[in-house]
Amino acid sequence: MSNAIIYACSHRRGGNSDRAVELLKEGVQQAGGEADVMHVRNFDIMPCIACGFCDKSPQRQGQERCVLGEKDQAWELFRPMFTAKVVLFASPIYFYHLPSMFKTWIDRGQQFWKARLDKESWIDNLPKRTAHTVFIAGQPTGNKLFEGSRLTLKYFVKNFNMELAEPLSFRGVDGPNDLTKQAELEKHVIALGRQAWEEAD
Repeated sequence: MSNAIIYACSHRRGGNSDRAVELLKEGVQQAGGEADVMHVRNFDIMPCIACGFCDKSPQRQGQERCVLGEKDQAWELFRPMFTAKVVLFASPIYFYHLPSMFKTWIDRGQQFWKARLDKESWIDNLPKRTAHTVFIAGQPTGNKLFEGSRLTLKYFVKNFNMELAEPLSFRGVDGPNDLTKQAELEKHVIALGRQAWEEAD
């Protein structure tokens, strides 16, 4: 496995989550790694239709496992989850949860859940890795502001034999340049990118 993949999960271009992606990439590079960025908003992702096709197709792998696999670009986003040494996400929080486009892609991961449940070798034998994430919320309060997003992402990455590290979570970062204005917060994001690469190297 090689490189890091950073998923930019915001609907908005040039916002705080995009800035966090830049900082994560900088941290990976400081540690001697290389990182590719994939903006979820740039991909055509159809919603899971709960048809059960993936449950009934154990002989199928990859794009052919899902009835929608050749109709959209979800698999292009999934592919690095199998090959990247380091996986990172940067996401805003909308109404106490992940953005809809990002969540739609996660829901398409049902196919991997079923394959893992059945211990199919193509997914059951993936190497153990750790996924990292940055959550950014405009809301300054709320005891469980990040909890729904954390749990969803935790069980999504588990399908790829990853453990989700404790998220780096920021509150009250709402305006387009709020993160840029807070040098200490930016340092934490860079440090996370650096740490993620060093721990996996």
